[in-house]
Amino acid sequence: MTLVTGRPGDVDQRDVQVLIEEARRRQRRRWLVAIAVVIVLGGMIVGVVATVGGHRGAPISAPSPRPARSAVQPPSSSPPGATELVWIASGGLHLGNPSQGTDRLVSPIPGGTSAHLVHIGSRVYFFERSASDPTAQNGGNHIAAFDTRTGRMRLLGAGINLTTTADGRDLLVALDPIHLVELSPTGARLSRVWTIPSGYTLDTYAAQQPLAAVAGGIVIESAPTPLDCCVHTLAIWRPTTGSIHILGRDVFVIGSYTRPGANHSLIAWVDANDSWRLAVTDTATLKTRLISSPLQGAIPSVGSMDFGDNFVGGGGFSPDGRQLAAFVTAFRAHDWPDAQLVLVNPSTGSVRPIGNTVVHIGEPEGWATWSPTGSELFGGSYREGPVIQAFELKAGMVQATPLSLNKNAISDVTGSAVSIRGGNR
Repeated sequence: MTLVTGRPGDVDQRDVQVLIEEARRRQRRRWLVAIAVVIVLGGMIVGVVATVGGHRGAPISAPSPRPARSAVQPPSSSPPGATELVWIASGGLHLGNPSQGTDRLVSPIPGGTSAHLVHIGSRVYFFERSASDPTAQNGGNHIAAFDTRTGRMRLLGAGINLTTTADGRDLLVALDPIHLVELSPTGARLSRVWTIPSGYTLDTYAAQQPLAAVAGGIVIESAPTPLDCCVHTLAIWRPTTGSIHILGRDVFVIGSYTRPGANHSLIAWVDANDSWRLAVTDTATLKTRLISSPLQGAIPSVGSMDFGDNFVGGGGFSPDGRQLAAFVTAFRAHDWPDAQLVLVNPSTGSVRPIGNTVVHIGEPEGWATWSPTGSELFGGSYREGPVIQAFELKAGMVQATPLSLNKNAISDVTGSAVSIRGGNR
């Protein structure tokens, strides 16, 4: 289920023209297909008649085959169905499987980039800051789409943050902190521009605060105040009805999960009260489960810092929704503060720390992305600088494997990555 249950009635004239042109193109394609079928059938009938009638003239020859179209060589060299990772580093978009030693710069990105990436099928979406607009904020002012099948890059329009709709078919784009629009995977506008209710805002720090869509709505937060810039009132807003349902006070939104065909979702967020516990809310009942860090009490306090027993930002639900990758604060004396990956069962609240995943965090979060099948999990830190920390976790394992992601990078993995199916799909 997408965010919108039907096409809005107030589509502007340009959108109407686009729809008319698309309808005309579809009609032309149908006529061309019909004509081709008639020609082929006509040829077959003539051939049958000539054969049955014992025609003694020159034999009817089959049409010469058309020259094959030169296929665009995709940047991927992996076998079909293999898992690949897409990430941003060294001023460009990288594609490969670091666990197999593949790392290819598939598209230089001028002007800088954001950290948050999402994907629909083979298309990967992110923000590209305009080289002519150095003042662009919050990750950039252009949505860029890269097709891993064709290797083509194109700009879809303006925006500062984005996510996919709850069913994963389309895009939701924050044009600015209070305006939202739905786009198709190719960038066609599917809705009017919605205005967020007064007093609320969209998550606009794209590197660390991803938008989160739920069945029939989107997660919004109260606007920050000078006295309390990091704590927000978390709510679900349904644009089609205008209703707002408050969930609680949060410091991070981690992500959401909607089962295919379901009319409700799960939302993972970090509660602002007490020790920054993990909160998982079911939108069907609006009931929230609070989960404490498994390292609570095991981490020594350092000065007046509030690290040691908290969940932090970053992570995401597995493709089947049965696991949630999240991060808790950890401690290593030589490079504190740190975070460690944990796997959470949203149904029971059980938490399992994963070994070999302690990473140094420059911001209070890590990043994690599941493979399309859920059999692999890639993760790392949101740390700016030349040291790149990343790992890969296989299904059923309790310890991750370190990955090497372009260790000579001037600008390393910028806080997000997406995992896709590689090869010609």
